[in-house]
This record gives sequence, structure tokens and C-alpha cells, in this order.
Amino acid sequence: MYILILPVGFILWYMAYEAKPIINDEVTNGWEDKNINKRNRLLNIINESF
Repeated sequence: MYILILPVGFILWYMAYEAKPIINDEVTNGWEDKNINKRNRLLNIINESF
């Protein structure tokens, strides 16, 4: 019984690895730009308050 646990675990890991999402560069670039803009606005607010 214990002999079957390792191969089954490996097969499940491989299936989960293959099912990972594909990174779309266009979407991530837009998301990063939004975050950079938000961060800059927050930094400007903090700098103006001091």
C-alpha cells in the first residue's frame, strides 16, 4: 500500500503543475502600471503631508 502512495503523489503533483495558469504579459504589464501609479500617488500624498 505504501508503495503506491509515492507514484500517486507524483502523478497528482504533475497534473497540478501542468494545470498552472499561463501568464499573459499584456495583462501583467497593465496591472503593474496600475500598481506603480497607485504607489506614486500614495508617495506624493505622504511627501506633501510632511
